[in-house]
Amino acid sequence: MSETQNLRGGALGGVDRRAFLTRGLAFVAAGSLMPAAFVRGVFAEELPDAQTLSGRRVLVVVQLGGGNDGLNTVIPYADGAYFDARGELAVNPESVIALDDRVALHPYLAGFGELYERGSLAIIEGVGYSDPNRSHFRAMDIWNTASPRADVTEASTGWLGRLLDASAGDHDSRWRSANVGAVAPLALGADDTFVPSLESMPAYVLQSDQRLSEAGAARRTTDWMQIYAQQAAAGGRLAMLSRTGLDAYQSTIELGDDVSDYVALADYPTSPLGSALFTCAQLIGSNLGTTVLYVTTGGFVSHAAQARTQPELLRGLSEAMLAFQNDLDAHGTGADVTTFVWTEFGRRVRANGSAGTDHGAAGPAFVVGGSVLGGLHGEPSPLGDLDDNGNLRYTTDFRSIYASLAEQWLGVDRRGIVGDEFAPLTLFRS
Repeated sequence: MSETQNLRGGALGGVDRRAFLTRGLAFVAAGSLMPAAFVRGVFAEELPDAQTLSGRRVLVVVQLGGGNDGLNTVIPYADGAYFDARGELAVNPESVIALDDRVALHPYLAGFGELYERGSLAIIEGVGYSDPNRSHFRAMDIWNTASPRADVTEASTGWLGRLLDASAGDHDSRWRSANVGAVAPLALGADDTFVPSLESMPAYVLQSDQRLSEAGAARRTTDWMQIYAQQAAAGGRLAMLSRTGLDAYQSTIELGDDVSDYVALADYPTSPLGSALFTCAQLIGSNLGTTVLYVTTGGFVSHAAQARTQPELLRGLSEAMLAFQNDLDAHGTGADVTTFVWTEFGRRVRANGSAGTDHGAAGPAFVVGGSVLGGLHGEPSPLGDLDDNGNLRYTTDFRSIYASLAEQWLGVDRRGIVGDEFAPLTLFRS
């Protein structure tokens, strides 16, 4: 029997194959040089059956890092207090995209305007939480963990991580969830679910060492497995790392040709966000069973010269989101995917002395998709009743949105995600 045949059989040089796989006694460092096709044979029995999107719902989360100014995004253009507070930073009411006789979208959000007209964009006003934190990092931790408590920085799991753990199956793909970017957010932190991170499909590969013959690769792989099986048999931290490494290795194998062969049926902008959403579309259109995807786009800090920076950021967001939804619709999957767009806090109501706005509190969030109940949701934060810091008061707790996404969209009990206190909003069509 050849070494390759031995690897595909029931034993690995004295290490039981089933025990090796189920206990996860392997750890793969980044850049490991083993042929994926070779390792595919080792793990073939463990790969899940192909899954199509039919009957599968997908959640995509887009984070606007930096604290987007909500008042110049969803604009109370009929309220004189807005113009009094903003001065020259106020958006010209003659250029806005009016949604009704009260609020409008920024003129650079034409793509959002089109989605709103289709009924595919829900705007939730006044989103925030009590006693808001105005530190970027602290506020992101609060949103990521769904916990404004003092010990939020010590939280071990994120709200999406808990959702993934609660809905895990025995034969889930390693690509059931993914972070499309370099650094995974705390929101995806889970106890039992591996979440790969990738910036693009071509980048997420393990290269082969062309100097090795197949037999040499077989020996190296066998040695690698035996070493980690022996060291991790004692359990502890190495066993945990070994499981993570095995998941990482298998995720490269599962990333099949059907992902790279995906053809976009819409024109994505040539921007990091456009590329990230195209990568999301590739994963969604694959047979990998992807259900949760996360994208972060930054730059929304607007302490100075906001009129020069925010409009282009909003244009980029709007164009990328419209292209993504158009692509999904053209593939017949637009009603199976929901995208949630959030930022860690809004900006202060009154403009500062640098033609910008400082860290604030409440602001709008957005939910996009073919099954979304489009329109305005929640209650606007009154400009005539600001908090002691001159910030908008929240009217909708962000955890009610999480409750809706978990329970109404993905069918996961919200109590394990945000507890009993926060009732879902009605964000989806019956």
